[in-house]
Amino acid sequence: MKVTARAARNLVGAGLVGGLVWSVVVEAAMPSWFDPGDSCPGVTTVEQHYFPPSAKCVYEAGRSVDYVPWAKTFILTVVIVLLAVMTVTGLVVLGWRLLRRGQTDLGEPKPKRPALHVLGAAMLGVATVAIVRAVIIIALLMGGPPGGATAFVIVALGAIGSASALDRAVGPGRGGSAGSRRRGTVLVVTAAAAMVSLVVATWSEYAQHNTLLGPGWAIAVSGGVFAVLAAAQWIPTGRRSVRTT
Repeated sequence: MKVTARAARNLVGAGLVGGLVWSVVVEAAMPSWFDPGDSCPGVTTVEQHYFPPSAKCVYEAGRSVDYVPWAKTFILTVVIVLLAVMTVTGLVVLGWRLLRRGQTDLGEPKPKRPALHVLGAAMLGVATVAIVRAVIIIALLMGGPPGGATAFVIVALGAIGSASALDRAVGPGRGGSAGSRRRGTVLVVTAAAAMVSLVVATWSEYAQHNTLLGPGWAIAVSGGVFAVLAAAQWIPTGRRSVRTT
């Protein structure tokens, strides 16, 4: 069965929204992270896992009690597997449509505005990291690590859509709308990889600020990274786009 781009986007959207809801439900089913003793009176430690969703209250002498019922663990595991399949399937279809040949067109002629494109990319980088910091912290508090990861993917996809729209408006203009989607994806994915590498390389500095996603200067750095990558997309490639029918 052929999956259209619209159906793929619907799968991704439903999977990610469902993932956020799932993460909140799982976090609510776990013992309180703020006060474990309130959920497990007299507990020594709490062991919890997000896949499959389970938790144990461990008492003295090694005695443990399952906090999450087996039936709930089973249901939540089946649900997250289905949501993951939906999301991955949609992303694979969209990625394939993005990369396959025959998706290039000349598009409508438009003026080239490299300065606006680079400036817009810088602003997008600043906004993206600022939003990521706020959204992921909230998602972590409400949905734990799965909620934070899902929120990151949602923000990244939103940034790709914004980068593609910016490219269509004032970008290089090669390849029409299909080319804009490719360049927008490359811009955000490459910038995200660079910022993650920065986090890993300066983790001790990040840890000192106790802000989960690092000090404020990371926002400015992200703007610079987005701007440099956008400027690089204006470098001539020596290839011409061909309209397809």
